[in-house]
Amino acid sequence: MSNSAFDVRTPDHVGKTLRALRRSRRITIQQLAEGLNRSTGYVSQLERGLSQPTLKDLYAACTIFGVPMSWFVELEEKQPEAEREKDIVVRSGQRRFMLHRGARTELLTPQLDSDVEFMMSTFEPGLETEPKNVPTAGAEYGYILKGRLELWVDEEKFELFEGDSYRFNRSSTYRSHNPSKTEPTIIIWVGVYK
Repeated sequence: MSNSAFDVRTPDHVGKTLRALRRSRRITIQQLAEGLNRSTGYVSQLERGLSQPTLKDLYAACTIFGVPMSWFVELEEKQPEAEREKDIVVRSGQRRFMLHRGARTELLTPQLDSDVEFMMSTFEPGLETEPKNVPTAGAEYGYILKGRLELWVDEEKFELFEGDSYRFNRSSTYRSHNPSKTEPTIIIWVGVYK
């Protein structure tokens, strides 16, 4: 599986980023573990890159630290000749991204922004996300660029196809599923935080 287009391993920087955020906010491992509803041993393993966080863990960490999900997305080094573009343009091979259990999520903006996330997610066939509830103000807007998506918002199911779009409040409970057994689903989405 690790040789497929979707690698199940989370990049090492996620644990390092989690530790850096925790230390910068002067939060103990025990306090973070309580916030994530996990054991201190598990959080320690996350920070050392020995365990893979779930999306639910990452969303909870985003809430605890007040950062968008894009904070955990890795940035590949840019070429020196692209220095003048760094705050304006993102080239396709130079996007920050996160690989997680059958999903690749890429940051489509040059810099992290605490108010807006502009992302592209690719779900491998059959992928179903965990239910998420992010207790923050704001909304998520999405466009199905390729494939199909089953979307549940507060347990109401919607079937979306290529070219369809959606919007829901970030405070809703939501999850999604790629129902195809052979084709990926590609979604362009924007998270707006108030």
